[in-house]
Amino acid sequence: MAQIVIVALVALLVGFLIGWLAEWALDLLRWRARARWAGFDLEGRIGGEGVVQFGVGEGGDSTQIMTGYLEKRDAEIHELQARVEAKEAQLDVLQARFDEYVQTHPDELADIKGIGRIYQWKLRDGGINSYAQLAQMTPERIREILDVPAWRKVEPESWIEQAEALARQG
Repeated sequence: MAQIVIVALVALLVGFLIGWLAEWALDLLRWRARARWAGFDLEGRIGGEGVVQFGVGEGGDSTQIMTGYLEKRDAEIHELQARVEAKEAQLDVLQARFDEYVQTHPDELADIKGIGRIYQWKLRDGGINSYAQLAQMTPERIREILDVPAWRKVEPESWIEQAEALARQG
């Protein structure tokens, strides 16, 4: 009976020791991963200067190390901001070209049921070149632009609905 108790105590002690070592190893790995994720992998980021210690007297002045690191990050930020500004300038040029294209290439208003080539020409003469412009018109204004006889059946309400749908589709 005494031997069983001794074996059980030794097994318990070995189990605690193995558990403690496993927890220590996992904590160490997790701390390193978290430190790398947070950006403290300075050895790889500052240029391989071999600076990885932050304790006082253990590897240099940590303030100087962090100042150098932050200066390099600021330089990167300024470079990226300049690139963003250049891309925004490109976007402005492209937007201007697109606006010019839209003005010179109007929507095909004849695709709307009830608008033929003649009505399309009259609408364009009245300044309506796109689905969005047609969608913003009132039925009375459309009748005024078309100048159709009273006996002719014209349904600008339907045209406005169709134009809204086509304008949303792009």
